[in-house]
This record gives sequence, C-alpha cells and structure tokens, in this order.
Amino acid sequence: MSKYDPGLIYDVGMNNGDDTAYYLRRGFRVVAIEANPALVATACERFRREIEAGELTILNVGVAAADGELPFWVCLTDSRLSSFDRRNASLDDRQPVEEIRVPCRTFRSILDEFGVPFYLKVDIQGNDSLCVEALDPGDVPKFLSIEFALWDAPLMALMRARGFNRFKCISQTYFLPLQLPPLPEARLIQRAERLSWTRNMLVRVFRRLGGRRWIQRQFDRLRTHDGWMFPAGSSGPFGDELRGRWLSPEEMHTTAREFLRLRQEAPQTLSWASAGLAANPFWADLHARSE
Repeated sequence: MSKYDPGLIYDVGMNNGDDTAYYLRRGFRVVAIEANPALVATACERFRREIEAGELTILNVGVAAADGELPFWVCLTDSRLSSFDRRNASLDDRQPVEEIRVPCRTFRSILDEFGVPFYLKVDIQGNDSLCVEALDPGDVPKFLSIEFALWDAPLMALMRARGFNRFKCISQTYFLPLQLPPLPEARLIQRAERLSWTRNMLVRVFRRLGGRRWIQRQFDRLRTHDGWMFPAGSSGPFGDELRGRWLSPEEMHTTAREFLRLRQEAPQTLSWASAGLAANPFWADLHARSE
C-alpha cells in the first residue's frame, strides 16, 4: 500500500510559480523544483510568507540522472521551454537561448528527503521520465501529471510498471480531456472559437454588439475552478477535479490514435486542442491515477 503524504504536492518545473500558488491556496504543502535561478529568486519574493511558514520549500536544482552540475539552456523568449537539451530550449534554433550551469540532483534523493507526495506534477522539458523512473512500484503518488506527446508508448509502459493504471490526457488550452465522444464543453468551445474568427457578416455584427464578451466568458469558464482562474501556461486542476472519465491504458491508446487521425483529417473539429510546439500536435498533459 502506498505511503504517500496526503498533504504534500511536488511542483517539478515550478517556472513562474503559478501552479505552486494554486496548490498553496488549496492548503497543500509544496516542494517546488526549478533549475532557473532567476525564476527561483522571483518566486522567493512572491512566496516569502509561505516559505517562512514552512508551507513551501523551493529547491534551485535540476533533475538529472546523477548528482552534479550540468549546462542548462534558458530560453530568452519563453522560460517554460528552458531545458538541459539545447534543441528543445531553442525550438531547433528558432528561439534565442543562454547557457548557464546549474546544480543537479537525482529525483530519488529528493523523494528520500521529502517523502512521496499526494500529487506529483512534472514539466521539465526533457528529463520528465527520470521522475517516474525514480518512483518505487507500490509506493507512488495518488496522482501524477506529465507533459505528453501523442503517442509515447515507452512513457505509458513506464507509468504502468510503477503502478499507475488510469489515465486522462488533458489539452492545456482549456483543460478539456481528449476523449471520445467529446464532452459537451468541447463542442461549446469549438463553436465559440469559430465565432471568434469567422468573417461571416452576421457574426461580425454579433461580435461588435457584445458577442466578444460572451465568447471570452466561454473560454474563461473552462479555465476557472472553485473561484480560481488558471493563468495561461499553468497546469490547471488535477486528480478528481479534472473533467472527463479515467481511461484504461488500452482506452488511452485507442483514443490517442483516433485523435492523431482526426488531427490530419478534420483539424477544424479539434480547434479546442492547441496546435502545440514543434512536432507535438497537442499541448497536453497525461494525468495518471494509482489505486
């Protein structure tokens, strides 16, 4: 039986701290991990009270296969892209980057120091799987989320081997699940997006007469949970707060293949799913639940 701490969350890839802020607001203690020292300095100011109260610990380290110091590439246009892999950070040299050196720890050493969390959020642009590999089967978080490119069979196999057996693939544009049939909210967002860009004369009049506010409310509603508006770039809700149903590994595989097919055949029907970055057709997180 897993011995996770029900009051603890790990924010691996803290970035600007928007996810950490939500977890703290929910009453969790947080261990936030961030390699970029500039972001850590800003977060230490932002969360000074929570750090002093012992509610938040920020580790200015990278997660790597071994302890030590490694070169780290900071993307100068979007800090979320920063990575130990220069190609990832620069989007294949399309974005400017700067090299710094950062201290690194194995994720196992962090787990040994702070314990197994209730929820483990991982978004570190390339080394994500190291966090899953470090987990002991049978002693894993209740919930986990990790950046996901459809389809990543090795990652799914690794998560299953660690004891995760139910999954939701969540589009980060509006925090909607990639599932079939789509939720009613997905159809509503498709309609709202079409209304936001179509050049139909009647719709253009509708937008000028206040329709833009209605359209924006549809978008904002999906990015709001329990009075909290998730900023752009944040990971959003987690666990049983997520919309949609939990899928078995086999259902997840079938669903992913179908969405990749639909992306090619009817992209306009999936306008609620972001085009993503580089070769990834979806900006999505894979959420997993252990029993």
